[in-house]
Amino acid sequence: MAMKMLKSHLAPNSDLYLILQHLIAIFSENGEKMKKFLKYIAIIFVVFVADFFSKKYLLDLLANKYGDMILDPNAICAKCHINGVIISWQDLIGGDYGLSNLFNIHFVWNRGVSFSAFNFLMPVILSVITALIILWLIYYMIKKACDYEYLPLAFIIGGAIGNFVDRVRFGAVADFIQWHIGGLWTFPAIFNIGDVFITFGVILYLINMFLNRKKCSCK
Repeated sequence: MAMKMLKSHLAPNSDLYLILQHLIAIFSENGEKMKKFLKYIAIIFVVFVADFFSKKYLLDLLANKYGDMILDPNAICAKCHINGVIISWQDLIGGDYGLSNLFNIHFVWNRGVSFSAFNFLMPVILSVITALIILWLIYYMIKKACDYEYLPLAFIIGGAIGNFVDRVRFGAVADFIQWHIGGLWTFPAIFNIGDVFITFGVILYLINMFLNRKKCSCK
């Protein structure tokens, strides 16, 4: 049916016709997996929105306090701490609520990937690599994923897209969560909501893979 509609509206030898024909073939061959993937688009979107608006809220707060210069990872903000900007929970959400015993809000621009890894690579290279990884994960979900893989991959893709958007917009990723335990121990990297979902997705993926290693058959 879809092919008949294409032939009636597009020239059979046109590039657009060939591209759409290829996409329809992929959908037809992987119809069930495509339907499953579409169900998890909502989760990918929710993760992306949570990451995007948490960063937007923080950046708007910082811009009001320090000016728009804080939005430029390459600018030097004279009023900012050399290693970033520390914000109180009171300023952020109007109260501490015991959160400072576990987390500090310490904003930094990260030119690397999750948890500040690979800072030495150029932003353009990292953007391209991130985009390729996201596309490959989406392809894998559509073509090859087992049932237990969809949810963790959706978490990973949503978080990765959030960080990818930052890198395209600013040339760096906004990190702001610093995990510690009552001042006795501090996690060595600062991260964001997208990183949390990526990490949780990887852990969930490994747990599911271990639990389903014998009974799952991916087709």
